[in-house]
Amino acid sequence: MALSFLTKILRRSAKRQHVYLETRPDGIAWAESGGGAGFSDCSPARREEVLSALSSERGWAGADTTLVLPLDQYQVFQLERPEGIDESELGDALKWKLKDFLDFNPSDAVSDVFPFPEDASRGRGKLVNVVAARKSLAGELVSLLENCGLTLVAIDIAELALRNLIPRIDPARRGAALVHMRERFGQMIVCKGETLYLSRRLDVTSDDLRDASSQENAVQSLALEMQRSLDYYESQLGQVPPAVIRLVARDSVMPLSSMLASYVAANVETLDWTPFGLDEPLDSRCLVAWSASLAMVDGGAEKTQQVNLYTDELRPRKEKLQAGVALSLVVLALAGIAVAAGVVRYQESRLQAEVGALQQQNERLENSVAQLRRDVEARQPDPEVEAALDRVTDTLARRQQLLDRVEKLIATETAGFSAPMSALARQVPGGLWLTHIRLDARSGEVGLAGSAQSGRLVPVYLEKLGEEPAFAGKTFGSFRLDREEDGRWIDFSVATEAGGESVR
Repeated sequence: MALSFLTKILRRSAKRQHVYLETRPDGIAWAESGGGAGFSDCSPARREEVLSALSSERGWAGADTTLVLPLDQYQVFQLERPEGIDESELGDALKWKLKDFLDFNPSDAVSDVFPFPEDASRGRGKLVNVVAARKSLAGELVSLLENCGLTLVAIDIAELALRNLIPRIDPARRGAALVHMRERFGQMIVCKGETLYLSRRLDVTSDDLRDASSQENAVQSLALEMQRSLDYYESQLGQVPPAVIRLVARDSVMPLSSMLASYVAANVETLDWTPFGLDEPLDSRCLVAWSASLAMVDGGAEKTQQVNLYTDELRPRKEKLQAGVALSLVVLALAGIAVAAGVVRYQESRLQAEVGALQQQNERLENSVAQLRRDVEARQPDPEVEAALDRVTDTLARRQQLLDRVEKLIATETAGFSAPMSALARQVPGGLWLTHIRLDARSGEVGLAGSAQSGRLVPVYLEKLGEEPAFAGKTFGSFRLDREEDGRWIDFSVATEAGGESVR
């Protein structure tokens, strides 16, 4: 039944995890709210294929998903916060001030803001961090997740994801620095507690650090960028620099921390994974996605520094159905059902009358045939009598064929339309209306579409239909629920054909 089908869907939805993804040039990094993490190698051209396979393997179908943009896919600027602008409109208002800084038109940007620490403004007024990314790039990633059956809920950025690591390594909230080395660049963040103060790109590649001919210069350049970041944190932001810099790099064989120590005033140590409950170091390629998942694990109070670049510009647009139009459609649909039911009843009564007349004629012909047979048996066969008997028999056979066809037509019309339409009209509960109906008298397939004020009305309606004799044994193999953006209505569509598309 349809109710058991809905129960399975709801039960499966309750168990699904929140997924965190970072798309990289060399593959897809992923993490789950349950703590699992991994990396799947692939080229950008094979992302959809690999992500679809990964989603099927891990059971992510329909799971809420947070996409984390790496440092090279967005830009962050500090701007003075204008007065009199609502928080929800700050991103759009400030992105037009970035036209002289962005290398693309602000109209092709999605943006959001998060607060700049007040104790670091140093008399520059109330500042905010403005995040801007290309709308076209973000749109491609949104389409990728939609094509793979994932439900995108947020687009985060790398430094705010890495920020989730700091409370575990700096419980005293005195300040901590973290350096994450990637293949083409590094990223350094400095935080106090859950507040991000500084984020900086370190333009040193892993190849330069591994190559013996360029290693020394690369280490010096990396150390210089790290020291400059600490100096800026102290002189420009007025904060006490942390005494230790934690380092996360994929190449654990190279003693990078000891190589940097002689060039940086602070101690450089490889990140200890014990506070995170890990016995072995995490694959550094998963660090950003895994760090984003810590926000759900830690819970607690809502962080003040948060962004979500999944704005209305990127969300699928849905036409809103006004209450008056919806009511009119309901009235029209009910009127259509009533008219169709009346037409079917009229056709049924007319066909039944024709069947009654044919049956009477058939009885008279059968009586005539019986009388002729008795006459033939009573006397010697007469050629004329035999010919008349043959003609009557042939006429009777043709009449019987016509009667069978009419009875089949009545059965088809009655089972295909009258009973289902009466059942549909009879079981409609308050707060639910039908906008589309498809009945196939030959195959028995049924498709329905409509709207409801509450999602619970749909399974109740389908369950009541299952109790009607006209729908006995039917199973709705296709089901879909969509909520309008304003939350007032829920659109639904169902169909009995397995694998078929619902009525729209």
